[in-house]
Amino acid sequence: MLSPTIENFLEFERKYKCNSIRIYDIPVWTLYRYEVHNTIKKYTIGKGEGSQTPFKKSELFAMALNALKPLPRKKVDVIFVADGRRNRNIDTGVYENIFFDEVSKKFNSILLEHPDNHTHLQPNGMDNVFFTDRVSFYTNIAVKLSTKFNTKKRQAYTKAVEENYGEIFKAIETTFGPDVYDELVEGFVDRMYYYEINKKFCGKILDRVQPKLIMELCYFSMESFAYSALGKERGIPTAEYAHGFSFPSWTPVQFNPEDNSEVLPDYHLVYSRTQEDVVHMPSNVKVLTVGFPFFERERAKYKAKYPKDDKTICFMSTEREGVEISKIAAAVADKIGDEYHIIYKLHPKEFSFYKEKYPWLLDKKVDIIDTLDNHIFRYLAESKVAISTVSASVWESIGFGCGSILLDIREVAKDMAFLIKEEGVTCVNDPDAIVDLIKNDKVTYVDPDSIFEPNAMANICNFIKEYI
Repeated sequence: MLSPTIENFLEFERKYKCNSIRIYDIPVWTLYRYEVHNTIKKYTIGKGEGSQTPFKKSELFAMALNALKPLPRKKVDVIFVADGRRNRNIDTGVYENIFFDEVSKKFNSILLEHPDNHTHLQPNGMDNVFFTDRVSFYTNIAVKLSTKFNTKKRQAYTKAVEENYGEIFKAIETTFGPDVYDELVEGFVDRMYYYEINKKFCGKILDRVQPKLIMELCYFSMESFAYSALGKERGIPTAEYAHGFSFPSWTPVQFNPEDNSEVLPDYHLVYSRTQEDVVHMPSNVKVLTVGFPFFERERAKYKAKYPKDDKTICFMSTEREGVEISKIAAAVADKIGDEYHIIYKLHPKEFSFYKEKYPWLLDKKVDIIDTLDNHIFRYLAESKVAISTVSASVWESIGFGCGSILLDIREVAKDMAFLIKEEGVTCVNDPDAIVDLIKNDKVTYVDPDSIFEPNAMANICNFIKEYI
């Protein structure tokens, strides 16, 4: 059996030509490949993705009201497609889309926002946002009804999936080990419904607003898949703006070059030239470096407000590796907690469970950050050294001038190879070694201006102007 590494998964896709198969003209493998790889990993190395919580009645009611709103009619130059994930601006109380809000204000545009965790965060301070809850209702209702009554259409979809992908699903078992046949058949059929309904809905919006360019935040959301396909059909260019840093093991940005697909955007815009050797999209997707305007704005603000403290160390936790990171942080605190201010910045998803899962951290000399009262940038501005695994915050900490220590957990050595091999950042998991690095000034400092591409807002605006 093979390990479900990204290299082995890509070789499997190439061997069986997975991305070239169409069912009812739908490239369903491409629409579902991230979930396919995650499913394999879930049953082999226990690395799965989280699932959404059930709907509350209040959430359903709010979504119903949003779904009743008529579709937009105003013609625009640019459509921005995003989810409802927003960050609260500490100074204003407004919930910002840190990727698209500011740039969308500079153009005749509409920001189409589908709900995140069943909701939209308000106030958002914007007057060009349209909530697309309607398509969520249509897709969920259609899938549930088709499943409950086993409709003729669902039977036809199921038969087509089994005929086109059944042997490939069986090959997954012989190649990687787990029997995922039934799970993937159901997932593929559901995804065909999602794509079909999203494409119809998004097509109606395009009919009305007639944009010259479509900007997507996450190309593998169902609405973005639909807009990319519609863009190619209608001659409208599409571009995805990365919603973070990518890593070599992250499935959505790793393809075989020949796997061109109509559901992928024309461009993939990234923050940093360091990403150009990490992201491997199909050959017909151009990768361009533009930078990150939000980071430029916030770095200047936080550096001016919070001076750096040579005795402050920031551990940046992740939901996936929090157990391991917290144990190392507790051990380091035992050794130097009296001399250094040790911050443990939790990921927001860890707030609800860290006291039960990381009890060894609670009685240590550690300043645990378990609220959103301050942005992580405050702690990066104050810290001399930042310690973490695979996270966008590693790159952000470098941008704030922090020294870097990487924890040698799971795939860190592979995913952060650029910093380790090219910049000499230490990758270690021994608390004594970490203390030695800190106390004896052996921590590596990467040039803070070498990561994020400068003049980001101008770069993005110039890209958009080329098409409108």
